Amino acid sequence: MEKNLKDDNVVVLDRAFDILELLSEKDKLSFSELKNSTGISKASLSRILTTLTNKNFISKNENTLEYSLTLKLFEVGAKAIKNFDYLELIRANLNEISNELGVIAQFSIEYNNQNILCIESYDNKNDAFSIYTRVGQTSAMYSTSAGKAILSTYSNENIISRFKDVEFKKFSPNTIDNLQDLLEDISLVRKNNFASDKEENEIGVFCIGSALKSYNNKALGAISLSSRSKEITTDPKYSKNLLNKVSRISKMLGYFI
Repeated sequence: MEKNLKDDNVVVLDRAFDILELLSEKDKLSFSELKNSTGISKASLSRILTTLTNKNFISKNENTLEYSLTLKLFEVGAKAIKNFDYLELIRANLNEISNELGVIAQFSIEYNNQNILCIESYDNKNDAFSIYTRVGQTSAMYSTSAGKAILSTYSNENIISRFKDVEFKKFSPNTIDNLQDLLEDISLVRKNNFASDKEENEIGVFCIGSALKSYNNKALGAISLSSRSKEITTDPKYSKNLLNKVSRISKMLGYFI
């Protein structure tokens, strides 16, 4: 008897979530539309809608008799985001990808409009390879995969505004040294969803990076992978793994690619 009651409660809860997800997709629905879409009986649907309304998750327009979501879910989600330590999630994934691929995995954020700041870095313990950039180190956005990945989330107008008066410094013979070339590179980044650094910031170092987006559709920063081998910029296994990790983290932060 008790087990059946628990099972019934789970079913009701499951149906309540179905209703919330349906309203998030359709905006407004009448009772009959909800009934036809979910297959829930009239009596059960009435009880669930009453409960969701009383809890202020949905509201009913008394003129059109349509149901719609309130901002209650946003309020709950905002509190979850506030209390969520996203860096712990990023650290776990950096460590995982570093060990899986034998590369250095880093997380960097935008800093002072034209630079990035590395705030997390994981080295593959079996590799003696070490790169210049370390936690607390800043680098130019235009010469790094992480920087270009973050820039790709902004409009060309924004990028032009940032760099129109900047004197591009050459960190290596391969460093982008003008705004037009930067914009062309950013266009490729948007197309591929990841950026490449082919010895542009440091000779002998190859990198790929992808922007990490949060619930507000803005870049939190970027995850980058670095290696002494140029294979990291040409072998799809590296970019595929990177994009999978970035997608996983972004979804957990509320952004759906």
